[in-house]
Amino acid sequence: MKIRPLTRLIFFSWFTIVIGFSRSENIALCTETHGVVQRKGNVRNGIVRKGDPIYHGDKLITGEDGFVSFMNIYEKTIVKVYENSFVKVLSNRKSRFSRSELALFGGKVIVEMDEQNDREFVLRSPSAIATASGTHFLTEYRDELLYNNLSYCIFTVLTGKMEVENIKSGHSIFMDQGETVISTREGKFLLLDTFRDNSGIANTLMEAN
Repeated sequence: MKIRPLTRLIFFSWFTIVIGFSRSENIALCTETHGVVQRKGNVRNGIVRKGDPIYHGDKLITGEDGFVSFMNIYEKTIVKVYENSFVKVLSNRKSRFSRSELALFGGKVIVEMDEQNDREFVLRSPSAIATASGTHFLTEYRDELLYNNLSYCIFTVLTGKMEVENIKSGHSIFMDQGETVISTREGKFLLLDTFRDNSGIANTLMEAN
């Protein structure tokens, strides 16, 4: 069967539109910003402002005084990204278990999940993967240049429960409310008191190596 040139053109245009929509899915809404927040993505680039849509694959970068919060429109999960942070916002809708994801490359984020929503939220960091549902938690990734170039990620569960898997070792730990865990890029887990001071964290890391 031959396809006429006009039919071929219409089909190609439709296919292009469908592909474009799949790559530019609006998955979140910016609810607040302070300072300079930059966006790099397939749909938009530049400054992020309150009320802007956030698209699948967007990279958000905050400066020294930057802050941005956004709400995932499917799970109603609120993500707060603090100063000097770099994250990538993702959404997995193709699998049976739809979920939102966040890749943390540096800095600090707080995730506030709806307790009534049982959908998973996944946070990926350079040292660990956290999987949570109906949980309120804090995650921070650091490079301690003053302490033998140690790199680690801190997880604190404020309410609810969460599973954290270390990427290198493959070991997992289940966290309850009020617990803080450090996951190192060397494959270790370290348990700490919640909100322990920074010097104490660094000393603990030094002792563990």
